[in-house]
Amino acid sequence: MINFDRRVKWGLIVLLLPFVLHAQSKNNIRTHTEYLASDKLEGRGTGSRGIRLAAKYIAEQFKSIELQQIDGNSFYQKFPFPGEVEMESNVVGFIKASAPSKKSIVFTAHYDSFGIQKQEDQKDTIYNGARDNAVGVAALLELARIFKNAGTPRHNLVFLATAGEELGLYGSKFYVDHPIFPSEDIIICLNIDGFNVSGPREDYFIFPRQGVDFINEVKTILNPLGWHYISPDWVDDLNTSFDTASFLEKGIPALTLWTGDRLKGGKIAEPLDLGGIHTPKDEVTDNWNWEGVEEHLQLYKHIADYFLEHPDGISVTDPTMFMEQ
Repeated sequence: MINFDRRVKWGLIVLLLPFVLHAQSKNNIRTHTEYLASDKLEGRGTGSRGIRLAAKYIAEQFKSIELQQIDGNSFYQKFPFPGEVEMESNVVGFIKASAPSKKSIVFTAHYDSFGIQKQEDQKDTIYNGARDNAVGVAALLELARIFKNAGTPRHNLVFLATAGEELGLYGSKFYVDHPIFPSEDIIICLNIDGFNVSGPREDYFIFPRQGVDFINEVKTILNPLGWHYISPDWVDDLNTSFDTASFLEKGIPALTLWTGDRLKGGKIAEPLDLGGIHTPKDEVTDNWNWEGVEEHLQLYKHIADYFLEHPDGISVTDPTMFMEQ
């Protein structure tokens, strides 16, 4: 009877574990997002008290996950910012490879927003940057936790929360020039800028789709899992946008991945009012649907897992497409 009871209990654990992990990821992302997008952080503007609080929070999370620090003593990678006396800081942690390796996959998400901007006839002056990009940083933190719990990877994994993105990609450019592991050995940068808070979906698209040769490889990874690659044409207008550009212009493969508007089964979802980015309306609201965040996380994880096992053979075919003219 005792052995039978143990088998039943173990069976229940195995059965329920995926649901528990899903709920944990969803709750973690929500908790991180709500703090980073709160009024307490005053919009995380460059040079502000709020962005220092955000950096401290991210560093504390990296420490609790037990990521390794830069040079063994800090998660902060400081860099000069034009017009600012105080240095800005990327927040960087990493998981070292199981055997000596110079290769790395770099996960990025910018944590800066536009701070407080007072305008005439505007009651709300805080640009909370919830979708852009508190939720992206939250996803970065959760991916770091997932990979740390998964064991030691074949190659190094870097988790990079960048500053200065909104005003010119300063943090990501600094990292590319001052990487933890050699830039020429970066397998790919997986950037998170925005995340699915619209609910479960079945389609995805990535930026860029030009000037690189790995789109079909991503399709090969994700399409067998039931996902459909459906790309809008407007992504071609974003070649110099996002932290991906800092990597791509140096010939380093990089992508940002979004989910689309197809519900499970193929029906197009009704539009949701999630608040416009780069406005005070970019806040966490009751319209947000958190049920798709774990699936979005898994898309990034599947891509990373694949390239950890297949680190060679992809390239940026035209770096000039990602350079500011």
